[in-house]
Amino acid sequence: MSNDFIPTESPRDSISASPAEIKQVLDWTQTVFGETRPPVSDDIFMLSSAAVPFSFKYNGVASSEFISKWNRKAEKQDNADRVCYTTSYTDPVTGLVVTATATAFKEYPAVEWLLNFENTGSADTPIIEDIRTTDVNLLTGESKTPVVLHQLHGDSCGDLSFLPFDTMLDAGGKFTLAPSGGRPSNTTAFPFWNLQFGDRGFVTAVGWSGQWAAWFDRAADGATRFQSGMEKTHLLLHPGEKIRTPRVLMMSWSGDRLAAQNRFRRLMLFKYVPQEDGRPLRLPIALQSFDRYHGTSWWPTEQGQLDAVKTAKELGCDTYWFDAAWFVGDFPNGAGNWFYKPKEFPNGLKPIGDLCKSLDLDFVVWFEPCRVAADTQVMREHRAWVLGPDTGGLYNLGNPDARRWMTDLLSQRISESGITVYREDYNIDPLAFWRANDAPDRQGMTEIQFVEGHYAMWDELRKRHPGLWIDNCASGGRRIDLETCMRSVPLWRSDTGCWAGHPEWNQTQSMGLSQFVPLNTCPGWEPTTYAFRSSGTAGALCELGYADPGFPKDAAKKVIAEARANRKYWYGDMYPLTPITPALDQFFAYQLHRADINEGMVMAFRRPECSTLGLIVGLNALNAKTKYQVEFIDGDGKKTTLKMTGDELMHAGLELRIPRKADSLLVRYKPAGK
Repeated sequence: MSNDFIPTESPRDSISASPAEIKQVLDWTQTVFGETRPPVSDDIFMLSSAAVPFSFKYNGVASSEFISKWNRKAEKQDNADRVCYTTSYTDPVTGLVVTATATAFKEYPAVEWLLNFENTGSADTPIIEDIRTTDVNLLTGESKTPVVLHQLHGDSCGDLSFLPFDTMLDAGGKFTLAPSGGRPSNTTAFPFWNLQFGDRGFVTAVGWSGQWAAWFDRAADGATRFQSGMEKTHLLLHPGEKIRTPRVLMMSWSGDRLAAQNRFRRLMLFKYVPQEDGRPLRLPIALQSFDRYHGTSWWPTEQGQLDAVKTAKELGCDTYWFDAAWFVGDFPNGAGNWFYKPKEFPNGLKPIGDLCKSLDLDFVVWFEPCRVAADTQVMREHRAWVLGPDTGGLYNLGNPDARRWMTDLLSQRISESGITVYREDYNIDPLAFWRANDAPDRQGMTEIQFVEGHYAMWDELRKRHPGLWIDNCASGGRRIDLETCMRSVPLWRSDTGCWAGHPEWNQTQSMGLSQFVPLNTCPGWEPTTYAFRSSGTAGALCELGYADPGFPKDAAKKVIAEARANRKYWYGDMYPLTPITPALDQFFAYQLHRADINEGMVMAFRRPECSTLGLIVGLNALNAKTKYQVEFIDGDGKKTTLKMTGDELMHAGLELRIPRKADSLLVRYKPAGK
């Protein structure tokens, strides 16, 4: 399956950062992490370079009191697209070594870092606590100018999921961000945001698949202290023990905030998300009908699945997706029985995987290794590896033996079934299990070991199975953070996808989440243009009733073909043309533009209670002198074309007219004659 429609690198255009902006970040990174300390101007970059950009307490004393007295060693590695620093601080008394690993990019004004703590001494360390991977002063000294946090709601399986909102931080104010229950994008916080101060700011991402937190403290004079890390740490390290902390990524910007968001999308696409043949992953167009048919007798069987695979190919999909219906006990009570139902799947899933391979389809299969239900194989045979009561609990990936056993089991299932996309769900809040397992002098340790073990398992599976990629799910999109985005893609971004009837939520989720996480998908339940366009992203999930009497197969093929034609634009820049809201009385529209090929699309929706017949919108990022062929495709598939210059499209505007409520309009444009 070709992925030639996906770009290989970021365009060089007005979205790109200036050399001066990039140099500011490179210089700052060298100043705080390197051996030499070049002068840093604060004209563009808002971070003070006066102090070490992290902190912790050691034996009750703040690190700022002693870190400069520890033995410091810095190493630099200059690569083609980035500069990396490994900077260690060693306590000459106890042997504690704190190592910062930092990376600054040569094409983006962005820097990331994380910390490792290692006990090289012969005795337990004193207590290490309040570890802050990030502890920096932001130069926001004009007290009358507010600091604005442009955020998203976490996934709460409702109309607020990934909905953008703003928080104002005035002088003298404090604000804390943290998710719920230990999953990083669960309900109360999302680990990506854009902090704005006047016409400049930072896009920030936290990489920690656990209970992270961020603290903002703005002084009366306007200066802002920003900290981030695990929410709670109070622990000692045994001799030879080593732990890591959350990763943080900060991208500086000045000027236009929307341009900055697109620059961050490019940074994620070309430097962070998993790559395939030198390009960001090609997201699937997948048939997935678990939520319709898992309770039937015929569908979750070998023959039922073989028929579904053939249907996926016939409809024009490139992927078949088999969710939680293949193991003994079913979902959810069978979580922990990772073996096939003997009657329904006497040959395992190999026949389904083999058919997918013969039809050139990817094969997605669901697992949930971290949740263990009562009276399952894992609970019976490996009770010591499960945190919590006999009635069900959390599989402890922080236990090396448990992690190796689970990794081997999953690897075996992947190999024998021909799985090309490993789908991992996570329907359990882990925080209470982690904290209940901690001793008073080891608070945070269970969480750290679990998160490290989880990354190690994913990394090992990808190493053993070249070309395998991972779908990250957690009751929908409750485990999205920078680290999971480096290893996986949220194909089921919210459990709002488990039922039909809210296409407007899908519209807002696509625009909200994709500002920070450019690769994500959600299902379309009905083969109508309004439903499928509403769930549009760089891929398409087809939660279709293909086996129902009278199923409109031709209509399904039509909407799937349109989604396939549109997906290349999602690998470009994104411009909301209206406010991002789930309100049913609003007209909703956005533009996607591929600067590298000078093409794009506009998608517009007149929602069910919207009285507005249309809008005139100015497009973004076009070449003013270029004449474009503009194609309009209404909700019935009727096409009309006209030609307009880039100047006309950007300044006179594009008319988006939708005569009917609950209808949509697709507009594609490209240079005339192309």
